[in-house]
Amino acid sequence: PNEERRRRAATLAAERGVSAHNVAMAWVLAQPFPSYALIGPRAAGEIATTLPALGLDLSADEVAWLNLETGGR
Repeated sequence: PNEERRRRAATLAAERGVSAHNVAMAWVLAQPFPSYALIGPRAAGEIATTLPALGLDLSADEVAWLNLETGGR
């Protein structure tokens, strides 16, 4: 299941023009329960590549698709 989630995150990232990492972070933040996306940057540049996830709003359909609840969007 995680390989399929990874593939879907990469697909969605390509469609949105962001990294799969950004999609993964946005997915964590979009969960209906309290959750926090922890990051561990080793350099300032890594923070800059993570920040776009904060502005990435996933639709309910996209979250369901990433959750493997649906076969398509």
